[in-house]
Order: sequence, then structure tokens, then C-alpha cells
Amino acid sequence: MKRLYLFAVVLSIVCVANAQTRLIGRVVTTEQKAIEGATITLVNQGYSTTTNDEGRFSLTYLEATDEEVIVEATGYMSDIVLVQLIENLVNDLGDITLQVDMLAEAKEEVLLNLTEMDLNDDEGKSQSVSSGSSASQDVFNSTVSYAWSNARYRNRGYEQTYEQNYIQGLSFNSAERGQFNFSAMGGLNDATRYKEVVEGIEANNFSFGSIGQATNYLQSATNYAQGWKVGLAATNRNYKGAARATYSSGLMENGWAFAAQLAWRYSPYIDVKGRIGEGITYSSVGYFLTAEKRWGDNMRLSLITFGAPTMRGQSAALTQETYDLTNQYNKTSWGYNNYNPYWGYQGGKVRNSRIVHSYDPTAIASFDWKINEENHLKVAAGYHYSFYSNSALTFYNAPDPRPDYYRNLPSSLWDAQIDKEGNFVYTDMNGKPLGYGSTINGQYVGPTINDDTYQAMTDLWTSRDDKATQIDWDALYAANYANNVNNPDGCARYMVERRHNDIQEAVANVNYRNTSVDHLTATVGLELKASQGIHYKTVDDLLGGKQWIDVDPFAERDIKELATNIGLTQADIENVKQNDLRNPNAAVVEKGRFGYDYRINMMNAKLWAQNEWSWNALDLYYALQVSYSSMQRTTDMLNGRAWYLAKLNPNSAWYYLADNAEAVLNGQAVPERMAGYTHHFVDPGFKVGLNYKVDGRNHIKLNAIAETKAPLARDAYISPRVHDRAVANIYHHDYARYYAGIYGTTALEQYFSASQKIVGGDLTYSFNYPIVRGRVTAFYTQFWNGTELNGYYDDESRTFVNQSLTGINRRHAGVEAAAAVKLGLYFTLTGALSIGDYRYTSNALAITSAENGMALAENANGPIYELRDSVLLKGLRVATGPQLNSSLKLSFFHPDMWFADITVNYFDWSYLDYAPARRMKGLFTGTRADGSAVNGWYGDTYTNAIEKDASGNVIYDANGVPSLKYPYSLMSQQEMLTSSNPLHRFLVDVSVGKLIYLKDRQSISINLTVNNLLNNTYFKTGGYQQARLPRQTRQGVDDRHNSVISPNAWKFPSKYYYAWGTNFYLNIQYKF
Repeated sequence: MKRLYLFAVVLSIVCVANAQTRLIGRVVTTEQKAIEGATITLVNQGYSTTTNDEGRFSLTYLEATDEEVIVEATGYMSDIVLVQLIENLVNDLGDITLQVDMLAEAKEEVLLNLTEMDLNDDEGKSQSVSSGSSASQDVFNSTVSYAWSNARYRNRGYEQTYEQNYIQGLSFNSAERGQFNFSAMGGLNDATRYKEVVEGIEANNFSFGSIGQATNYLQSATNYAQGWKVGLAATNRNYKGAARATYSSGLMENGWAFAAQLAWRYSPYIDVKGRIGEGITYSSVGYFLTAEKRWGDNMRLSLITFGAPTMRGQSAALTQETYDLTNQYNKTSWGYNNYNPYWGYQGGKVRNSRIVHSYDPTAIASFDWKINEENHLKVAAGYHYSFYSNSALTFYNAPDPRPDYYRNLPSSLWDAQIDKEGNFVYTDMNGKPLGYGSTINGQYVGPTINDDTYQAMTDLWTSRDDKATQIDWDALYAANYANNVNNPDGCARYMVERRHNDIQEAVANVNYRNTSVDHLTATVGLELKASQGIHYKTVDDLLGGKQWIDVDPFAERDIKELATNIGLTQADIENVKQNDLRNPNAAVVEKGRFGYDYRINMMNAKLWAQNEWSWNALDLYYALQVSYSSMQRTTDMLNGRAWYLAKLNPNSAWYYLADNAEAVLNGQAVPERMAGYTHHFVDPGFKVGLNYKVDGRNHIKLNAIAETKAPLARDAYISPRVHDRAVANIYHHDYARYYAGIYGTTALEQYFSASQKIVGGDLTYSFNYPIVRGRVTAFYTQFWNGTELNGYYDDESRTFVNQSLTGINRRHAGVEAAAAVKLGLYFTLTGALSIGDYRYTSNALAITSAENGMALAENANGPIYELRDSVLLKGLRVATGPQLNSSLKLSFFHPDMWFADITVNYFDWSYLDYAPARRMKGLFTGTRADGSAVNGWYGDTYTNAIEKDASGNVIYDANGVPSLKYPYSLMSQQEMLTSSNPLHRFLVDVSVGKLIYLKDRQSISINLTVNNLLNNTYFKTGGYQQARLPRQTRQGVDDRHNSVISPNAWKFPSKYYYAWGTNFYLNIQYKF
């Protein structure tokens, strides 16, 4: 929006003693509320500044000339003011009013709903979306944060752990997981409305920042316009309806201001197969309350609390087979790709097995003191306790109840029916023909498959049979009822467990800013955080059973082999399977804890300083940070596998039981809560940047950063549910610290051996003309020494294993560009493009161990309990969304407050997330990095899957990895998710809105957004390889140490996420 101010004579002229030419003003909303952080740019002279918390700005030492002033603020439509500056006077523009960007506001709420659903999955393979603001001043970020969110785009390919989120200057990224919990403010759109947004590596007045976007949510009561707002929303997404109400008192005569919001969102269980959200329920009530007290213009105190207790069902990533089968039903029903295996019928009513309970009550107090014109102090403290739990079905000595378990799918009949060329077997072992295959529902099957059985299973899936394709809750109850009679003191066959992953944090922040030196703004900040992650399981519903016996089923199954390892007694054998040796064979009833019960205690401190220099043609900043962090695991359960591992390795028993090892092994008493070792880290960071103002319309920015980051607690412990052992590079770091304390020196590389190293930079050219504005940015970031943890069932050893990856190196490079062009008075055409190359640059080290402590391999020296091997990552792409993204948006705005836009998006170069277990070096060479032999590898005499040329030489790919023959190549290669049909790479979105002004500053706003207008249900937004590698035993041998890789590459196929079909969000709001 553009308004024109022609100043033949300035509105206010005030003489000043030092004869400065000065420009001042105030930026406000239509409700006359101050806008903090608005950017003021003088086009002709190239000067810029930002508004303070009162919305005021001031520019001095100006030339007396005609000037064009651009006013921009996050969440508002920009304004242009033309002014004639008069020499040696204060030129006052008065109040400059900005209109709310209604469509950006509506899209912001939709975006928050998406992040809430995707960032709180404890399965570790959830999709992730960018938390960037659609209301950003930056043309690129304001366009793509919403338009590309449905494709699960991540800015520059960074995970959300590299984006910093603050509230009132307090860091609220979880110390354990590194992410911001958007569900804490679910539905509370006013709580996230006002914010400071720093794009990437730039100067930041509330934190040191990182390589990703930094956002500070401003929640003081005086930010909110006086009056009421009530709204209703309807959607066909995660929830179906919403209502909210907001009240603000405004600043009262006694210096107090209050604002509050209530929000409600709800969806009943969706009992329509094929519809978006099938089998899902949703219920949430959110509250937000902020109070502010002002003492004059220099001091203010803000008190804030919010929370949003939420219950919601979940859906799953699926194999292509389940999508294809259920789509045959869906095409005659409501849509495609919406099948959800997590639900079923109980007594004729829908019930979801995966129900999330989340609630993050938060309290904040902040104090803002303008000591004088040159010194500004901000102090804040806060506390929150995040309750988060997710339910899941579990079973004991019973068939797997999951309908999409591989044995319950028609393809399970293929097992052992596929030859080494990927074809169905046509002859028996004597070479006798078995006959011809057949085609059933478009799927060719070989003669070894029983047509009737395959047809029957297929028909159940394509017709969406309740008992075949959904959880049969009634059958689970019946199995437990029968078990109560036959085994009254035994463990229930089925039950629903609840996995709790809570975290409580106390945070504090001090921020001091000084402007006493000309051209310099100096800022110093101190951040403190004490955190505790709290992890345990409870029995949620016994499903009619009497009790759940607290033992580990994997350890119990493999207990005979464990006994041969070190000659355990029968009593010792019983110890191994216990989840808590101090409460063996506990009979747990509903709400009782079982399995594991541990805590991670964390401390974090950051001290940073930043200098920002500003001259006529150049801005320069540099910042330095030193951070300290520590972590310690404690447990209330003495796990039998931890005891076993300590006994197996007495010289390294401290790995598993820390200082409690000797007492545990000697049968002595240990504390009720056993504490592990505390790991300490110190990490530096430095960043620098400059902004060269070619003129008021053209800027060139260059930013660079170098920092180290301690590992997150979630990536630090190999199996925190069982024992205290951390990943290997943390112990290298600990040793370096220990020897430095004794000898006063150590290798710098060893001292930082546990931390990730990051070096990055970006170069930006931005332009801002009356007709066109935008930017082009080139960026490059290198990561070294990343850490990753995985857990999966290993078919070679036939047990659950834990795997730690260290030394993960990767590179993110690319270009992003955007431009908005005005087409006359009412239309704007905006284009955005991001081209990235995000890939791993080296192989990594993997250490694999069985959670129950069993040996995973053998050699001449005896059993091997820890396998060390290289993971062949080099050249693989980082699976953080599409690496080629583009969009073209046509926007409409009419002065009568009509808004509309249509966006056409194109996405490409999206890749499947790899499974390290399928890329182990030993699978390609027969020998692991530690020298141990692999039991059945791609090149053994039976499998013979390594590609060779005519001379018998191994054929290698561009990264030095041996190429595999089909179908084995399907098991290891990284799949591109992009459809072969170019039309399936497009998503089209539309939005329309109307703001109606009424008398007495009342208004009604109506907004409708429709995503995926053309119902493209072929678009894959993400996915991952399953870690399990299909294996089969050699004929006549029933020994897990003599298995080979099966040619049935379809046994444990990849799982995918698909884009929702056409979906909408309708919002109506009345302000009075």
C-alpha cells in the first residue's frame, strides 16, 4: 500500500541548537498502537533505522533535499512517504499508519497449525516444516514460508534446531531436542502476532543467533489494540472448527494494561475412510494472559502466562503398497492417500491408537528499563513445564496387531518367492517348471503364489475391510479376556502404553544496549537455562487384561544365547530381562510406570557481545559468543541389561552404570535415583557482516559465521532407556578435558571432538524500487562432526539394536531469489526461487550394539558385542525437503480492502531419508571397518549382487561405492521422491479476503485459503527407508549367523508422506 505525503512546508518545524537536519516520526497501526521494529529507509540518501518500542524513529545529519521514505514492518503493508527535508530543522512526519496484511495474517495461523502437527512426533521420523514467518518484511521469506510449507520446505535445508525462537528475549528452544514447541501456543494467534524476525546470519539485538532464522515473540500487553476480537474458523485439516476471543484494555491511566485470549479447536473422530484426517480426533483449549505496568516512559514490567492443553490423534507414513491398495477404494470415496492404519473400531466406535497429549504451561516476567537515551537494560525470567506423551499399541507373545505390518499385507506372500534377478521363481529346486504366473488387480504374481490367497488378501485391502485394514480393538480385548482365564498371573497379550517425554525449563536473560559512541550500538547479552528432560512409560489401557509384567521381551527371547556369553547362572539370566532389578517381575496396572524412568539434567549459559557500526554508506557488525552446556542422566530404575553389560565388561562397567558400577556388581545398595556422569562443553562462536548501501534502493550484504555446537542431549546417549553410555566422541572430549586438567594442555581438536563445527556465509543483493523490490542471495554452509542416533530391529542378529553415528559432515550451498513487481494499482506479481545442493561430504562412523547385550558377531577372539563400521554417506542428499523450489504468485489488493492471491508452486529434487543400516561398508565389502566379517553381504557367493565389468572388475559409482545389481540396488540407493510426471510436481494455492470497516473503529474480516486447489495427491512430501534389511537363512540352516540378504527388496520397503488433497481454512473475525 502506498500513501503520498507532499511537504511543501513540514508539519512541524523545530529549531535546534546544533543546526542538524533531522527526520522524526512515529509508526502506528490503524488502532493507533505503536509498531516496534518497523524499518525506515531513506531512498535517496541510503540511511535506515528502526522504530523503538513506542514506534518512534529519528534520523540525524541528513541532507536538505527531496526524500522518499519507505516504511516497512512485519505483518503490515508497506508505505511510501515523500517529504521535502528543510535544512537545520527537525522534520516531523507525525504518525505514519500501516495497514495489517490480512492475507499474511491468515496464512500465519495456518502455518502455525502445520508446525504444531509436525514438530512433536516422538517416532523420530516425523516430517518437519519451516517455522519462518509469512509476515516477514523480506520478500523471499514472506512468500515461501507459507507457499512452500505444504512441500515440507526447509529454509536452506536446515533443520529446525538451527532456528532460534525467543519470547520476550528468553530462549524457548528445548535444550534437549533443540526445537521450539509451537503447540505451546496452539490456536493463540495473538500470542505470536507481534515479533522481531532476523533473517539468517545478520545482526541481532536479542541473541547471538545462528545460521537459521531468529524470531523474538513480543507479548507485552501494550502491543495489543484496545477492544475485543472474536473469531470463528472452519477447516478440513487436523481440526474442523475453532473459536477464539481476545480482549485488550489498552494502557490505562494507572499505568496498567491487560490483554487476554481464549482459543478452542475441535474435531470429532473422522469416521469416513479416505477423507483427510480419517481416524483422527482433536481437542484443544488455549489461554493467553499478559499484564503490563508502566512507570513513566522509561520502565515497564510485563507478566505473561499461556498454555494450550491438547489431545490429538495421529496418522502414519506408509509403504507404496498400502497407498496403492487403499487408493482403489478411495478413488470411489472421498480422496486419495489418506489411509491411516492407527485406528479401528471398538464396539462400533472409532478409536485411534496413537493419541498425543500435550500441554506446556508457561510463565514469563520481563522488565524493560531505559536508563537514559544511551543505555537500555532488559531483564527477563521464565519457567515452563512441557507435558508431552504419545500412546502406542504393544503386545507380548501375540501376533502384531498393526494392520500395515508387513506380514499382514499381500506382498508378504512374496517372501522366498523372488530370485536373485528380482523375478518370481518359476522352477523348483530340481529345475522342474512350476507353471505360469497371473495378474491380479493389475499386479503380476508368479506361479509360486497361491492365486486364491493373494486375491483374498488383496480384496480385503482394496475394499477397506474393517478387520484387515484397521485395528481390530474387539479382537484385542477378546485375546486378553482369554489370557485372563488361561494365565491369570501372566502378562496381558495386548495393551496401550503411553510414552512420556516431558521437559521443564527455567530460563533467564539479561540484555544491555549502549549507544553512547557515535555510529555504534553495543549490545551484551547473557542467557541462562536449567532444564530437565523427564522420560518414562505408563500403562495407558490394559484392554481388558489384568496386568503387564515389566520385563523386556527381546531379552527374554534371547536369554539362552545371552547365558552362553559369560556363563550366567539362572538367577543372572532372570536379571537380564528385568527392566528394574529392584522391582523384578513387577505386575503393573493402569497408570503405573514400567519399562524405563530416567531424566536428563541440562545446564546452558551463553554470553555474547555485539557491535553494530552504522555510517552513511556502510553498516558493519561483529559478534562473539561463548557458551557452556552440561548434561547428566539419572535413572530411577536399575535396568537388567545395564547390569549385564557392566558384568560382561567389568573394566568398562562405568560406561553403563557410572559411579554406581562397583556397588551394583557387588550387590551393594545404590541410591534410589542413580546419577550418571556429567558431561561439560564449552563452545565459541563468531560472526561478522557488512551492508554496503550503493544508494537508498540498492544494498549489498555479506555475512559470515563460525561456531561450534555441543551435541543435543537427545543425540548424546546411545540407549538412555537402559544405561548411561554416551556416544564415543563425547568420551574423547571428556578425556581431553581430564588430561588438560592434569597436564594443562591437550589437542584443541580433541577438546572439541564432541561438538559440531559450522562455518557459513551468505552474499545478498537487495533492491527496492516503487515498481519492483526483492533480493538475490548466494549461501554456503559446511557442517562437520554431526551426531545421529538410530534404533531398529536387526534381522542379521535378530534383536533390537542401537546405533550411533558420529563424524557426519555435510554441505549446504545454493541460491535463493525473489522479486515482487507492481502491475498497476491493484496487482502484484511475485516470483521466488530456491536452488540448493545439500549433501553429505564424507562417510561416517557407526557403532552398533544390541540393547539386550547379546553378541552381534563372532571372530577368532570370541563374541563381538560392539560392531564398528563406516556408513557410506558421501554423496547422498540431505533429506530436508525439496532442493529446487519455485513459485509465482499474483496478488490483488483494492483500496476497499479486498485481498486475493493465487500461487503456482513447482518442486523438485526431493530425496528419501537414508537408513544407515543399508549403507554399511561391510555390506559392500564383506568386512567391517573393525575387521569383523559380515554375515551375508552383497558380494558373497550366494548373493553375488556386486556389479562387475566384462573383465570382472567391480564397478563403482561416483562416490566410490560398489554398484549393485537389481533388485538389490533398491535396498541401498537413495530414492528421488519427485514424480516422473512433471504435472505432479505442481501445487496450486488460492486465498481471498475482505476487511469491512464499521463505525467506531469496528471491523469484520473474512479470509479463505485453499491449498492444493487441483487436488494433486501424487505429490510425495517426504519419506524414509526402513532400517530393517530383508534376510533369509541358507537352505537347511536355521542359524542367525548364516543368513544371506534376501532378493525380496519389497519386504521392508520405504515409507512415504503424501501431500493432503484439496484443503481449506476459512476464518471470520469481528473486532470491536
